[in-house]
Amino acid sequence: MNKHEEDIKKARRKSTQAGDDLMHNVDLYNRAQSKWFEEMVTTSLELERLEVERVEMIRQDLRQFTTLRHETDMFNQSTVEPVDQLLQSVDPAKDRELWVQEHKTGDLRPVDMDI
Repeated sequence: MNKHEEDIKKARRKSTQAGDDLMHNVDLYNRAQSKWFEEMVTTSLELERLEVERVEMIRQDLRQFTTLRHETDMFNQSTVEPVDQLLQSVDPAKDRELWVQEHKTGDLRPVDMDI
């Protein structure tokens, strides 16, 4: 009987120890889960904040680009308009006549040569 009682006591000690170990591990798990959840929420909120910041920065940069592009187009249009008006007034025949008057080489026209 002594052997049996010792085995039972030994089994109870092991069972109690296993129960204590289980409770300790459950406590560790619960703390780890709580910490993970807290860090996950904090990290998710930070990532969301950074994403909003990123999108806002891209929006501002693109708005600045479109504004500058519009201003540049308006400047180019105002610069090109006078040139376009001058080009419409160009007369090729009159242009050739003015060039000949400014750069003529003489009053005699060339004639065929007899050899």
